[in-house]
Amino acid sequence: MKTLSFAGLLCIIGLLISCSSQSYVNRGNKMLKSGRYFHAQEMYEKAYKKEKDRERKAEIAFMNANCFDEINRPRKAASWYRKAIMNRDTFVDAVKNLGYAELKNYRLEEAEENFWEYLDLKPEAEQTDDVAKILKRVSYWEEFPGRYKVEVLKEFNSSSSDFAPIYMGQDTNVIFFTSNRKLKDKVKKDGVTGEYFTNLLESHYSNEVVRKSRKKKGRKAKSRTIITDTYQWSKPSTIGDTINSDWNEGAACFNSSGDIFYFTSSRKVNKDNQGTKIFAVQRQNGEWGRVALQELVPDSLSVAHPSISADGTILYFVSDMPGGYGGNDIWMSKKSGSGWTEPQNLGKPINSEKDELFPHIRDNGKLYFASDRDGGIGGLDIYMAQRAETGLWEVENMKYPINSTADDFAIHFQPNKEKGMFSSSRKKGNDDIYRFDYVPLQFTFLGQVVDSESKNPVERASINLVSSDGEQLDVKSDDKGNFRFELKPDLEYIAMVSKDGYLNGKEQVSTVGIQVSRNFKSVIGLKAIEKPIELPNIFYDFGKWSLREESKEALDGLVETLNDNPKITIELGSHTDFVGSESTNKDLSQKRAQSVVDYLIENGIYWDRLVAHGYGESQPRVVSKEIADEYDFLSEETVLTEKNIWQFTSKQKEVANQLNRRTEFKVLSTDYVPGPNSKVKPGSDPNQIGNTLIKDLNKVKGVFYTIQIGAFGKKTVPGVIQNFKVVFKAPVNQSAVRYTTGIFDSYKEAKLESQKINKKGIKAFVIAYYKGKKITFAEAKKLKE
Repeated sequence: MKTLSFAGLLCIIGLLISCSSQSYVNRGNKMLKSGRYFHAQEMYEKAYKKEKDRERKAEIAFMNANCFDEINRPRKAASWYRKAIMNRDTFVDAVKNLGYAELKNYRLEEAEENFWEYLDLKPEAEQTDDVAKILKRVSYWEEFPGRYKVEVLKEFNSSSSDFAPIYMGQDTNVIFFTSNRKLKDKVKKDGVTGEYFTNLLESHYSNEVVRKSRKKKGRKAKSRTIITDTYQWSKPSTIGDTINSDWNEGAACFNSSGDIFYFTSSRKVNKDNQGTKIFAVQRQNGEWGRVALQELVPDSLSVAHPSISADGTILYFVSDMPGGYGGNDIWMSKKSGSGWTEPQNLGKPINSEKDELFPHIRDNGKLYFASDRDGGIGGLDIYMAQRAETGLWEVENMKYPINSTADDFAIHFQPNKEKGMFSSSRKKGNDDIYRFDYVPLQFTFLGQVVDSESKNPVERASINLVSSDGEQLDVKSDDKGNFRFELKPDLEYIAMVSKDGYLNGKEQVSTVGIQVSRNFKSVIGLKAIEKPIELPNIFYDFGKWSLREESKEALDGLVETLNDNPKITIELGSHTDFVGSESTNKDLSQKRAQSVVDYLIENGIYWDRLVAHGYGESQPRVVSKEIADEYDFLSEETVLTEKNIWQFTSKQKEVANQLNRRTEFKVLSTDYVPGPNSKVKPGSDPNQIGNTLIKDLNKVKGVFYTIQIGAFGKKTVPGVIQNFKVVFKAPVNQSAVRYTTGIFDSYKEAKLESQKINKKGIKAFVIAYYKGKKITFAEAKKLKE
C-alpha cells in the first residue's frame, strides 16, 4: 500500500530536515533501519514538533504515519497522514495511504473520498480501480452476509491486543490465546511495537470460583474454591515460565488429544536470537513438560503459526523462506520418526504474492488461513480452502461478517462443529477475540389463499407442498386464508391449493442457490368453478378459426390448469360480435371452439374432458366492475347487445365488439375418471365395423400400454373386435395386423383390464408401445422415468 520505500524517504528527509530537528530525525532513521518502528515514530514526532518549515513537516509526518502503518495502528496512521496533507495538500502518497488507513478504520466514505482525490492528483494511477472494487465488495457483502453470527468475547479481551485463540484439543472448556497485556512478572517491551512482549494465556470454563480472604495483619491471604450455580470463564492467566519467556510467544495449537502443545516463540536459541521458531511441549495432568525446538528449517530461517492435522502427522506453518510465492507462505512438513520431513510449499491458490498467515487445519480436512491478497475487503481476510474432486485446492473468502475492512485472522473451530473463535482489529483498532456460530439458512413460505375475483380470503383450503427431494407436507389455510411452511435449502417446491367449488391453484418456490435467509410471500387466487372463465389473448384472423401462434402460447396456461385439476371436464365456449349474419357467426364460433379443443388434445389433454360449443352472437358480454373501471363509457351490469352498442361512437363500438369476441371455459363436472380409450382423440371419420370404431394405434403419442386381443391377416375381419366399442390396429408385418383395445398410462391399469377380458374367454395380454413401435416393459419403464 505504500509507494515510497523507507530508504527513499530517508534520503528525502536527510536532505530536507533543518538542523533544529535533525538529531531526532537521525535517531529515528537509525531505529527505523533496525525495525524498531515504535521508537522511530517517537523520534519523528519530536522532530515534527520542532520543525517550522511546512514542507519538511509534511515529510516527517508521512514517515511517522508509515511507522504506525507498520505496527498496524490505522487510527494513529490516519491522524499523521492528515498532518502530512495539512502541510502539503498535494501530497499524493499521503492521500492514497490515508484512504487505505480509513478503509481499515471502517470510515468508508472518507476512504472513498481520499481515493478519488488521489485519482485527481494522479490520473494515471491504477490502484483506484481495485479500491472501487473493494468498496463495492464491502457494500455487497454487508447486504448479503454469510451465515455466521459474530460477537466479541469480552471475557478474554483487554485494552491491549488479544488474539489467536485455540481450544485444548477436543476440550472446548479450556482456551489458550496470545496477549501483550501487562503482566506482573513481565516488564519488557517490544522495540518494534512499543507494547509488552506477547505471552500465552489460558482460561477455563467452569462453575468453580477461587476467592481470596481479606489479608489480615501478619497473616497471608487464604484462597478457597467455591462451587456456584453458573458457569463462567476464569480470569485469563499465564501458562508458566517454561513456555512464556522474556520474548514474544503466541500463535499456538494442540494436537487432537490435547497433550502436545505447539507454539511460536522468538526466544533465544543457543544464546542467539534468530527470528521466530516453533516449539513443542507435552502437557500431562495439567503439568507442562520440557520445551523442545521443532527443527523444521535451518537456524537462519523463521517459522511461525503452527497447526497440526487431526492424526498428528502433518504440521502446517508459516515462513518467508526461499522458494515461496511472495511474503509469508504456508508450508507443511510430515512427521518422520522424532523429526519432520523437508518443508513443502502448499503452492497456489493457497499461497499468493502477498502474505498468508495463521493456518488452521480442521478435522474435516478444510484449511483456513488469513491473507491480504487481492479479492478481500481490506487488511487480512480469512479464507477457507478445500480439495476438489480433482485433488486441487479451491479457495474461498469467508466474507462478512467473519471478515471486515480491518485485520481478521487466526480462526479456530470447535471440533466437528461450525462454531469457534477468531481474531479481529475491527472497531477499537487493537486485536480482540470474537466468537462465531453458524446460523443455518432459514426459508419460510408465507402464503394467503383468496378468491381471485372478490379477493376475499378462502379459509380451510388444502395446501399440499411437494419438494424436489420427495417430501410432502399438508396444511389448511386459517380463517384469514393464511398458511405457512418452513423450507429447506437447495430444493424446488410446488404448492397445490384446493378447495371445493374452486379450480386448484398452484405456486412454485425455489431455494436453489440462495445464500441468504428469506421469506417467500405469495397470494394465491382461486377461480370459482360456478362462473365461466375467460381465456385472454385468444386471437384469430378475420373470418378464420385457425389459432394464431400467440393464441397457442395463451392456451398453454389452460393446459397447465387442466393438468393441475385432473378431475374436471370443461366446455370451451366461443363468442362473436354482431358483425355478419347470425348463422355465419354461429358456425364460425363452433369452429373456433373446436380449434381450441383440438390444440388441448394435441397437448395431452384427454378428449373426453373437453366439449366445444360455439355460441355465436347469442350471449353478449355483461360488463363487469373491472371493465367498467377500465372504460368510462361503460356501466357495470350493462349487457353489450347490438341495440346498446348501436348508441356508441365508432371507437366505442370497436371496443364493445372486441369485448364480445371472446373464448371462455366453464367447468362441467368435477368427478372425471379417465377410461381405457380416453387418451386418443376420436377421428373425424373413423373406420367402423358394426358398432366398433377402428383407430390407428400409431397415432397415439408417448409411452403407453394397450391390450392385444389378436393378430390376423390384413384381409381378415376378426369377429372378436365386435366385443369392443373401440379397437386399435397396427401392422405387424406385410401380411398381418395387430388388434388391441384400451390405452393406459400404467401397466397395472392395463393388467387389471386384461384380466377382465380373459374372464370373458377372450385371450388378451398387455403390450407396451412408443412412437408407433412395440417395446419391452423394461424399455417402457426406463422411458417413463
